[in-house]
Amino acid sequence: MEKKLRCTVCAWRGEWSDAAFAPRVRQSDLPPSLESIQAVYEEQQSAGIVLGQAHPPPCPTCGHHTVVVARRVSFHPAM
Repeated sequence: MEKKLRCTVCAWRGEWSDAAFAPRVRQSDLPPSLESIQAVYEEQQSAGIVLGQAHPPPCPTCGHHTVVVARRVSFHPAM
């Protein structure tokens, strides 16, 4: 099962391969408060790379960081 990602800035959600193979876009401009949050995401991902984790691809819509979405088991039947 492929990992699902979400963007940390815009509303994009999708699969890892969708983000990895999408053409790269230039990062959109952000206010200073969001820039500091993006810097924290960069530090966390850099620390993960040192531990052997894969670096998630950037968002195909806005070019900012993405994070893995935790999958949970649903108790509701699929319709």
